[in-house]
Amino acid sequence: MSKAVGKIFGGGAEASTSMHTGEREILDYLNNYNTANYDQTLNNLTSYAANASNQLNNMGNYNFSISASDDARQRAEQAVYNSYVDKLQPQFADQTSDLATRLANQGISVGSEAYSRAMTDLQNNQNNALNQAAYQSVLAGQDAYSKSLNDQLVAAGFTNTAQSNYINQLLQALQNSYSGYDIAMDKYKVQSGADDRIAQNRQYNNQMYQNAGNQFINSATTAAITSLLSDERLKENIVPVGRLDNGLTIYCFNFKGSHVPLIGLMAQEVQKVIPSAVIEGDDGFLRVRYDIACKSLPAGNKTLTQDKEN
Repeated sequence: MSKAVGKIFGGGAEASTSMHTGEREILDYLNNYNTANYDQTLNNLTSYAANASNQLNNMGNYNFSISASDDARQRAEQAVYNSYVDKLQPQFADQTSDLATRLANQGISVGSEAYSRAMTDLQNNQNNALNQAAYQSVLAGQDAYSKSLNDQLVAAGFTNTAQSNYINQLLQALQNSYSGYDIAMDKYKVQSGADDRIAQNRQYNNQMYQNAGNQFINSATTAAITSLLSDERLKENIVPVGRLDNGLTIYCFNFKGSHVPLIGLMAQEVQKVIPSAVIEGDDGFLRVRYDIACKSLPAGNKTLTQDKEN
């Protein structure tokens, strides 16, 4: 009963129990958003990642290790050494011939100690030249090896960067796009949020109606309300909205000539059940003392409902 009473009078500002326009617009947008391209691209990337994880040692064009060419080093060493030797051999022959002639002109004969010492010095100088050639060839081989290693690094870096850039381009293309999963989750959040808010507002409204009804009953049973004009002949648009514990029906109505909705009892009905709660005014219309009418009936008295049923 008190809920009906409270609803008629309005238990505070009624909270909305329907979905907001913005929520409906968001759901309409999400329901019509096409995620096919995003989902297909995401599926391709997922497949690529799965294949790559199964073939980490053979992962496409990625380079995980590099090695310089030892053949290049050997070729460089040999080439430099041969170049030096090709130049030195004719020089060595000329130097030996010139020394032999010079010694003969000096009267130093072949096989003499002076001759042997001179030739030994010349050979030592020539061996030093060959050693220097070998040293230079080693340096050249090391340079070739380093260059080969650097070339491999550059090539691997370029390949890996190109591959990464391609994947990054795909990821950037996916930005600000939604997958089917994203759409489903967003729809759930909007719908769930609206459902929670509506449920809370309904609970709030029910409590407000209950409070308003209780306030009406409490006020109707206080001595402050002595007698109120409640003659049925003065009322229109009469609609039953509840029932008191003593069986009297509570109505919503408005007095003739007024559009303000009110709630209360019908004096004629109260007079049949609790005559002491009805007073006839000097104007001939009946009034109800709500402090009496809203009390429970003494044991053995019949309510209006019981009269009708019997």
